[in-house]
Amino acid sequence: DLQKQIVNAGGAKLKKQQAACDAAQAALKSANTDLNTARVTIESGKKASVKAIEDAAAAEKLAEDESGKLEEWMTTLKEIEEGAFEAMEVHKAAKEAADAKSEEMEKKDKELEVLRGAVSKSKLAEVELHARLTGYDTQLKEHNGRIRFWIEEIGKLREQEEQDAEFDLSDDEDESGDEEDEDDEEEEEGEEVREKKEEEGDMDVTKGEGEEGEEASTAKDKKNKQPIVLPTLDEDDLLEYDRGELKRDIEDLEKERDALGKNANMSAIAEYRRKEADYLEKVKALDDVTDRRNAARKAWDELRRLRLESFMDGFGQITLKLKEMYQMITLGGDAELELVDSLDPFSEGIVFSVRPPKKSWKNIANLSGGEKTLSSLALVFALHHFKPTPLYVMDEIDAALDFKNVSIVANYIKERCQTAQFVVISLRNNMFELADRLVGIYKTSNSTKTVAINPKAFGKAAEARRTEEGGEAMVLGDRTNK
Repeated sequence: DLQKQIVNAGGAKLKKQQAACDAAQAALKSANTDLNTARVTIESGKKASVKAIEDAAAAEKLAEDESGKLEEWMTTLKEIEEGAFEAMEVHKAAKEAADAKSEEMEKKDKELEVLRGAVSKSKLAEVELHARLTGYDTQLKEHNGRIRFWIEEIGKLREQEEQDAEFDLSDDEDESGDEEDEDDEEEEEGEEVREKKEEEGDMDVTKGEGEEGEEASTAKDKKNKQPIVLPTLDEDDLLEYDRGELKRDIEDLEKERDALGKNANMSAIAEYRRKEADYLEKVKALDDVTDRRNAARKAWDELRRLRLESFMDGFGQITLKLKEMYQMITLGGDAELELVDSLDPFSEGIVFSVRPPKKSWKNIANLSGGEKTLSSLALVFALHHFKPTPLYVMDEIDAALDFKNVSIVANYIKERCQTAQFVVISLRNNMFELADRLVGIYKTSNSTKTVAINPKAFGKAAEARRTEEGGEAMVLGDRTNK
């Protein structure tokens, strides 16, 4: 307050002088500050110059050392170049040898394929021969049974014929010539029926047995057709017989004949003929059924043969493609499909064996989770090559695979998308990033929602946005530097 009163008392002149004094003090203070700053700058410059001189000396010394090292490195580089040239020559020779070996390997593979085809054909022929042999054995058993049946039937007919012949002979002694003619006609009809049965019997007997049977039947027919000749006795022989006793024997025989005539069933012949006609009809029906059975069996055998040929052809192609697919997926493994029973492939099944890289052959049941996945995918891809399917749905097939195998499988599926559509459920980036359409499933507010994007278009938009952001940052940097 006192200072203000003094200034006010001095008037405007004092205030002006006071302001000039304040300005001079401020200028002095600023000059002192600049002087101190200059002194600090001079000291810093001296120190920087000393340090620069020291750094220059050190740099010169380092340059001398580096020049020596450079000469050593140049010498080493020349030696390395010489060694590299020699290595390139060795590599070139090794590559030529490898090409020659690969060509030889391809020739061996082709020969192996030819041999495998020959083996497959031989196995197929073996299966066909086995099937034919089985069919022939079955037919042989059937024919043998038929032979035994017809031999028994022929024996029964011959016995019946002998009985009928004896009955006809006993009737011929007392019946007229007309009845004899009727009996002869019946015998001829019986012979015709028997011959017809023998022709329809379809017997596969040997020539010797047939000739013996014909001779025996011919002998019996001659015996039955020979007329009965009464013996002529001499007087001495007649004296041995008693006339009365002979008459009594004749009377007894006549009574017995009359009794038999009264009790004889004369309708037995008609019943026999009716039964015989019924029998022939049933035999004809049996032959028809047998022919249809044989035709059906032949068609069945043909279908089995066609099924076997188709299966073996497809099996060979799938086996070769499976080997190729597994080698491609595992980068050096091997796989094989084998028949448990080569004679009947449909009875026992197929064995799937694989050899992972740097491991031994194993059944697929003894593999780890990742190896099982690769083996199954190789089989699926081989089946796709043999008979393509338009749509595949795969649920987390890459769960047990590492990054490398996931990339291999994903790229192969990407290549196959030209001929089929794959719906793959996956949580691996290097799998779903190659998809043509990506569908994400998420949950909000206790409800499931989906979103579908095109990864390619999304990646292009992100790349363009990053490019724009990078350009703006570069412009800002340039402006800052200026």
